Amino acid sequence: MRVVVFEAVGTVFSAGFDLDALAGGDFGDAEDGPGGIGAVGSALAALPQPSIARLHGNVYGGAVDLALACDFRVGVEPMELLMPAARIGLHYYRSGLERAVQRIGPDATRLLFVLAEPVGAQALLRLGYLTHLVAPEALDATVDALAARLLANAPLAVRGMKAAIGALAQGALDQVRFAEGLTAAHQSPDFHAALAALGRKTVRRAD
Repeated sequence: MRVVVFEAVGTVFSAGFDLDALAGGDFGDAEDGPGGIGAVGSALAALPQPSIARLHGNVYGGAVDLALACDFRVGVEPMELLMPAARIGLHYYRSGLERAVQRIGPDATRLLFVLAEPVGAQALLRLGYLTHLVAPEALDATVDALAARLLANAPLAVRGMKAAIGALAQGALDQVRFAEGLTAAHQSPDFHAALAALGRKTVRRAD
């Protein structure tokens, strides 16, 4: 498996937490929240493969974190996002808040989580929550093209840099593992084949 596409069906991408479970007192723990949803986000974020969230509709509650756990988030006009936790007095779980701060920064996280107002697609793009924004009819083609681009790139370099970026965002880069990944990528046949191909193109252009 080289690329993961995270998608949903229905009129919205996800309605988030089960409100009946919340009303019944299922708040989960401080780390991962109701139903352990934060652990799902952490598992998505930890995938070695690059991941794409295909957001075909509105995103609510816990789904805000699940989409953020993906490396790329492709949304459509006129989707919106609403994180209602502050409205109902729910304190969001630690792993989700940490992920949001790492991926979109503290100011954007405050706007989404503390203000608790609906945020439209254009604003989500400006905040960095969406990495791509397209018309609904272009969603599948955009996701497919993004996946194809990732598939065309060298897998060891892609995996190594994804892991390093995540570790750097957490301030926890393992220098030894980073050096090992870099060496493995540079010893890969993919790297040497690509260099040879670039050399042939340069020669042809010079001719």
